[in-house]
Amino acid sequence: MLIANMKSDAVLSLFSGAGGFSYGFAGAGLQPICGVEINRDACITYEENIGGICHNVDISVVEPYFFRELLRSKEPFAVIGGPPCQGFSTAGSRDAQDPRNRLIFNYLRIVAEVRPRWFIFENVEGLLTSGQGKDVFALVREFLTLGYSVRVHKANLAAYGVPQTRKRVLIIGNRLGVDFSLPDEAYSYDSGKSRKPSTKPFAPTLDQALAGIGPAARSRSVTVPYLSENSDNPFEQLMRAKNTTGSVTEHFHSTAAKDEGLYALLESGQTMKDLPEEYQHGSFKRRAFRRVMDGTPSEKRGGAPSGIKRLYGGLQSLTITGSASREFIHPHENRPLTIRECARIQTFPDHYRFFGSAASVAQQIGNAVPPLAATTLARHLQAIDGRFGSGIQTPSCKSEPRLLGFLLTESTGMSEALQKTERMLNSLLQKELGFT
Repeated sequence: MLIANMKSDAVLSLFSGAGGFSYGFAGAGLQPICGVEINRDACITYEENIGGICHNVDISVVEPYFFRELLRSKEPFAVIGGPPCQGFSTAGSRDAQDPRNRLIFNYLRIVAEVRPRWFIFENVEGLLTSGQGKDVFALVREFLTLGYSVRVHKANLAAYGVPQTRKRVLIIGNRLGVDFSLPDEAYSYDSGKSRKPSTKPFAPTLDQALAGIGPAARSRSVTVPYLSENSDNPFEQLMRAKNTTGSVTEHFHSTAAKDEGLYALLESGQTMKDLPEEYQHGSFKRRAFRRVMDGTPSEKRGGAPSGIKRLYGGLQSLTITGSASREFIHPHENRPLTIRECARIQTFPDHYRFFGSAASVAQQIGNAVPPLAATTLARHLQAIDGRFGSGIQTPSCKSEPRLLGFLLTESTGMSEALQKTERMLNSLLQKELGFT
């Protein structure tokens, strides 16, 4: 458990989940005063690892003044968090009417009530085209109305040292009148699907991320000792820090012999579609063709699912989701990734304890903000904010709140859906600059 009296400022963690965002902020000296999370298992995980209280409440039905009372008259430095993403995730049905999508505006109401100096809103890239772009446009416009200068940026968290290519939308704002950018990218990356080579060093590979963990057990109750007393690489050393037990939990699998034979047919990067048809599970065929048959527009399908997929050991992992421990096959062994391996890839340290059923824990890990990326963001805000000695002076007369800029994609092409979002956000830029 983290030490409760470490240097901190008031941070409110919403949609806290297992505490990845909060743990990362605490690592930068910004211990959240509490978490707020609807899932009871995740609340327990949060409290056992972050310390303090995680309020087990439904944010959609709690009045915003509840959160002002939690702060006890403190001026919050930051509100952090992102609502559940399944409503507009490319891995889901992308239903614009999904009630979970409305939670993004509950976040807005809480920011309006507690008035933090900064906020960080994190979510999946599907947010950018949710409601044909109207959701992110309305959200940004309302933040501006509240007096926040805002930047919208689709980032790949591998660029901050996370050993997976994880695309996320970051909406960051402040009410100080300060222009800012996102942290500089420190790493190249390549997962076989997403890549950005450069002169920068590559983020830790999957092999480096999983190094040092012993052979997976066959029972969840078994703890697995490290292969040796020493770490093989800096990332492994970071993950093993503070783990005094010399072993890890949640490192188990229950792969049947017939499935081991099936996985043995897959080379690195290959998926279900690369197997002989007689080995393709019936559910894969249904998932692959369901959206085509029901006439759903192609931009809402999210692509045909790959089912199982063997990862590349020498590259970064694909994005860890709640199904990764069922569908991502270990690069060298004929089994799926274990829950602990997924946690490593999400940069949860080995001493981090998770609570709930195996399925619940897998979902907690898949939904989390990687702590390593969260620490990078926290330190970046500290460097910008004058309260932490950056030298930036808060303006005595604040400039008008404005959209500071946005990055929706780094690719040369842009889908029609994303073009709509670009046009709407450009209208905000033009209005603020006096062009309309």
